[in-house]
Amino acid sequence: MGGDLIAARMPAMRRMLLLWTGLFLACSARADFQMFPSSYLYPHYIADPRRPEFGLTILGFPDPEIPDSGDRRVGLKLGGRFGLLRLGGWQVDIEAGFTGQFDIEHSLDNIGWDGTYGFLLSTGFENGISLQLGTKHISSHVGDEYAERTGRRRIGYTREELVAGAAWSIDDRWRTYGEAGWGYKTKEDIGQERGRLQLGLEHEASLGDRLGWYAALDLQAFEERNWQTDPTLQAGLLVPAGDRRWRVGLAVHDGAVPIGEFYQVDETYVALGLWLAP
Repeated sequence: MGGDLIAARMPAMRRMLLLWTGLFLACSARADFQMFPSSYLYPHYIADPRRPEFGLTILGFPDPEIPDSGDRRVGLKLGGRFGLLRLGGWQVDIEAGFTGQFDIEHSLDNIGWDGTYGFLLSTGFENGISLQLGTKHISSHVGDEYAERTGRRRIGYTREELVAGAAWSIDDRWRTYGEAGWGYKTKEDIGQERGRLQLGLEHEASLGDRLGWYAALDLQAFEERNWQTDPTLQAGLLVPAGDRRWRVGLAVHDGAVPIGEFYQVDETYVALGLWLAP
């Protein structure tokens, strides 16, 4: 009775800390327990324009559709996926990132940006199939300079969804994946809907002893956009740098602006980019 009363009065964060501490101590006794694994059981989607990663791109737009925006922009992506723990063939990851566009023709004003985070549970099998379950959160914002210059106000695009994905490494070079998202927190007053689908195909191969090349296609469709398919194609070189690899290449996107505040706007761009490969 007294213990229940004390527990009820403990702050929520303290109870959560005790829970995770107990879980850690229970798991650490197992031989197959690993904290902060450096590898992943589920692949990253190479051409996904919304995936958290480290990258810098120069974007060219034949016909920019965001009002009062230029046809040249800088794309900046910060973040990635980070392994928390691995136990018995399962891994827990956290994913977090920033994705923004900056208008070169307007003093690099920030047009808009998305902040993303998620918690993911994944596993892999010897036949090359891997599975992923989790939850993701996206909060989108209009850039301050762009809002001041144009009067564009934030519509408050926020999406929280449950995700389920499956990937298949067909062989050492080819991989395909599919993912579905169901938004459990959306804003109907701005036209948001719950469904999201994503498919992709990727190829990687070596070029000599050090260099490699790759090509990747990502297809996304949202219920809130009447399931219109938005393709992104990326191809280029894999360049080693110490124990990491960089992707240097071109990307072509045709569809929704990959910033939630402008999800109803379609644009086509060609990008020259540098991305840190996982």
